[in-house]
Amino acid sequence: MNRSVITPPDEPASPEGIKAGGWWHTSAQPERLVCDLCPRGCTLGPGDRGFCFVRQNLGGQIVSTTYGRSTGFCIDPIEKKPLNHFYPGTAVLSFGTAGCNLGCKFCQNWSISKSREVDRCAEQAMPEDIAYTARQLGCHSVAFTYNDPIVWAEYAIDTARACHELGIRTVAVTSGYISPAARESLFAVMDAANVDLKGFTEDFYWKLTSGHLQPVLDTIAWLVRHTGVWVELTNLVIPRANDSLEDIRRMCDWILAELGPEVPLHFTAFHPDFRLRDRGPTPPETLLAAYEVARSAGLHYVYTGNISDPEHQSTYCPGCGRVVIERDGYWLGEYALDGDRCRHCGTRISGRFGDGPGDWGGRRQPVRIRRAPSAAPAKAANPPGRSPPVESKGGSTMRANSSKSENPTHSDNPNASASAAGNEGGQLQPAEASPPRPQLTPADEERIFRAAGQRVAAAVCGQPSGPLDEALGEAAGANLFGSFVSLKRAGQLRSCCGYLGPAVPLAEALDHAAVRAAREDPRFPPISPAELEHLDMEVWLLWGAKTVPFRGEERVKAIEIGKHGVQISRGHHRGLLLPSVAVEHGLDAAGFLRQVCLKAGLPPHAWREDDTTLVTFEGYAIRGKLKSALGEMASRLPEVAPGGPTPKELADLLAFCRRNVIDLARGYTPSYYLPGGFDGGVCGAVLTMRLPRVTEPLTYPKLVLRGELPLQATLFELCENAARRLQSARLDSAAMDRISCGLSVFWDPALHGTLSEPDLSGVDPERRAVLVSDGRTWGLAFDPARPASELLETACERARLRGSPNAQVASFSVVSSEPRLVTSNAPRAEPGPTVRPPAAAGQYYPLEPHAVEEWLAQMIPASRTPEPWAGALVPHAGWKYCGRLAAATLARIQFPSRAIVICPKHTRPGAMYAVAPHHVWALPGRNLESDPDLARMLAERVTDFALDSESHRREHAIEVLLPLIARLSPQTKVVGVVLWHASLDQIRRFADQMAEVLRELPELPLLVISTDMNHYEEDQWTRKVDRLALDALQTLDPAKVYETVRSNKISMCGVVPAVLVMETLRRLDRLHRCELVGYCTSGDISGDRDHVVGYAGMLFG
Repeated sequence: MNRSVITPPDEPASPEGIKAGGWWHTSAQPERLVCDLCPRGCTLGPGDRGFCFVRQNLGGQIVSTTYGRSTGFCIDPIEKKPLNHFYPGTAVLSFGTAGCNLGCKFCQNWSISKSREVDRCAEQAMPEDIAYTARQLGCHSVAFTYNDPIVWAEYAIDTARACHELGIRTVAVTSGYISPAARESLFAVMDAANVDLKGFTEDFYWKLTSGHLQPVLDTIAWLVRHTGVWVELTNLVIPRANDSLEDIRRMCDWILAELGPEVPLHFTAFHPDFRLRDRGPTPPETLLAAYEVARSAGLHYVYTGNISDPEHQSTYCPGCGRVVIERDGYWLGEYALDGDRCRHCGTRISGRFGDGPGDWGGRRQPVRIRRAPSAAPAKAANPPGRSPPVESKGGSTMRANSSKSENPTHSDNPNASASAAGNEGGQLQPAEASPPRPQLTPADEERIFRAAGQRVAAAVCGQPSGPLDEALGEAAGANLFGSFVSLKRAGQLRSCCGYLGPAVPLAEALDHAAVRAAREDPRFPPISPAELEHLDMEVWLLWGAKTVPFRGEERVKAIEIGKHGVQISRGHHRGLLLPSVAVEHGLDAAGFLRQVCLKAGLPPHAWREDDTTLVTFEGYAIRGKLKSALGEMASRLPEVAPGGPTPKELADLLAFCRRNVIDLARGYTPSYYLPGGFDGGVCGAVLTMRLPRVTEPLTYPKLVLRGELPLQATLFELCENAARRLQSARLDSAAMDRISCGLSVFWDPALHGTLSEPDLSGVDPERRAVLVSDGRTWGLAFDPARPASELLETACERARLRGSPNAQVASFSVVSSEPRLVTSNAPRAEPGPTVRPPAAAGQYYPLEPHAVEEWLAQMIPASRTPEPWAGALVPHAGWKYCGRLAAATLARIQFPSRAIVICPKHTRPGAMYAVAPHHVWALPGRNLESDPDLARMLAERVTDFALDSESHRREHAIEVLLPLIARLSPQTKVVGVVLWHASLDQIRRFADQMAEVLRELPELPLLVISTDMNHYEEDQWTRKVDRLALDALQTLDPAKVYETVRSNKISMCGVVPAVLVMETLRRLDRLHRCELVGYCTSGDISGDRDHVVGYAGMLFG
């Protein structure tokens, strides 16, 4: 007789922790039961336990075996879960049991989740006892964590109900790997959940967690769309596993599309643990890159974790951009919320907030569970843990780092790191601990350079290398502060890694530095054997470390340019710059200190702060060609790095792929794996497909420059993409049989400088493909019959990167069934709807029409005398900060019938140079027309411009100006243009073509530059560098503007639009004068002078 159980039976648990479980059914096989709790669907014979170990077939039913058993209880800050938008600052009582339904190789809590001996370490605690203890200890909530509460759902549900009876909120920290049948019961009693979205590829989930991705995505979407549970997501970023920015972008795009921009996303640092100890911790730079990807994708609340990073752990208002909750790890500082509203601008901040923050701080306090009295009150009068409101005192109120000794380095999300030193490994040393300059002869230096070069080459080629002591002779034991090995190609940095210590022997420091430089610099792919003969090498020897004794601005006195390097430390932030950096970049002492702050991920002025430690050191480099150090070793180095399939293996994979594409398109079950087929790690593959009567082949690429992809899993993903296209072609069976496919596989990346200065020496077109990438868009070309220079030009043209001088040039080893190949991931233009809905209303300016009108009435001058200016520069931040300046600037203009507003591209999706195709701009309470004919002319006649709605869908920098234009000149039609980075030559080409278009119009449109000035630095510094930019603008020389902004590293987001407008006006003979209407910074409104944005208004005629 078939039996199915969903709701757990209402039966008490046994003293041994056995409780009748829910979510199972009988199998067709005698005496076997199928567990329906999670997607695994384990089939269990009598006495068998599931994958999770917790659930067991016992007595003809599935039971939970850990009910009432915990591996320990601890009070944590809620931010540790991590939950940043769920009653910040409050205490949460955390506990878990044993077992887990995933098999994560990187699990930090493996001693719990993989435990098979619960009884030896378990603390008994019934649901009522846990709730009672939480209330007695003042905990605002109880978290089911450490191991996944899914596998002990019965215990978690009963505990959550007991907590709710006492006014205690509940939190699930979960993987989300649960079946639809069970999730409603579990999450019905949860107030909040942090779901660990561990990666965004099926391959990652299968190989590193023994699970699947789609069930997790389904759970997350269901939680956000169909429940009242507050949801935050965590992504543990693991080097060489899920740290591909391409995958992170796809994940963020999915979050935005399926969940919306309000769901917080935490990127946390991995620390080697359990079965994944073959790599180091996540570099802070990787987390910051992921953060920028997520923010660029349009997510409002993005955080970094497991590192000290106050800037990226604080909550910023999406309306005004100001800090509303300041954080450093688990410690709170400024709290600028009134309920759930930004205290500065009134924008609603998504989340669950009380009257004020809690005051638990960063403490971690293990506790013992108290037994609940038999007649405990049914409900608490007020939710516990609700701290009284905290009055903001302005600035940071966080405790100094020295007071955080209680704060542990581990977290619920695995792999917290106690240190994030990155390439600057080692601790800051007191002056007396650092050795003096080593006494080396020229012969010693020659041996050092030769030993370093051969150690690099051996590490690159995977060849054995003995200890360096013998090669270094007596110099091996010389004590140093440290050593760095720096590799460059054609003047471009290729790798630079070092090893520091209080007094480390030269042999030890050099060995570590050389190996790390060869293959472990997280910023670059490992060095390829093909690069060795083209690299320059510097071997740095460091000594004389001294802690800077001065305070504040006086610290510049400790720096002598050309003599000193500098290391900075604050919390877990560390950064180091060698003595040559200041000389090579023309920096003075203050500029040098600013740059080391940025290297460490600190604010640029952090070097002046008392809680920041500075150490100077001295050093010199032994320089030369790396190949000169190799000697006879050079003849033993491989010309081609192993790693890809042979032609025969490629042919087998190609046949396998073609069969899978056709089977998937027909709806048949595909083959997921080719037994015996090549399945090594590669940098990518391109599947090509040719359809009958279609001239151009379709290409389905996947490439990474850093890290590796498992080939067969990657190919299956490409087959799925190709099959979807084949299905949409609606071919008959005979035509489908006539499709042909090609396959190209890539590995062994080598870097060749930048697009402005490429070095293609050593690129054999018969063996290598050429790639160009700006980090967002890439193009690739392979053709054995053409020189590498032509391949680079082709790749650049396909990716539309000709205007990106800093784009990276690379090559891959390749084996291909195709005679030639050209492909790119450049986005296709999307025409979109005729009406563009507002995207920035409610964030940058009011959402309600009446509020918009009130603001306009306040901002626009009551009396004005407009003049026929040809161009304008106008800021585009929130109206609160720069609306009056924008209005004052636009109010000076006598508007023509058309205007073209040109802004920088702030969002990732869409074309890089995009003209808005819409006919109408919809605004709160009114519409403003565009000119689709002019838009089409610009897209057709300006090279690289395209009509694309996707680039404009979430762009704010045009929209924030439209209500002002609509009030001042409602008859003016506005065309919008967004621009990505571009070289000066490319901008001039744009200007030539745009001027030709505009000359044909009966009336010259107003050209509006939408830009802010310098971003997120100190007020004093921002005003200084903005003055440089404004002076350049007032020279009316576009080239000077471009050079001034670039050379001074001024983060003026709209420099490309500014130069384009000026160049265009110059060609139209309309650039003869300018007037600065005004200048201000966000600090004038916020009062925060540490992180400001500059704003200017200018007119051109």
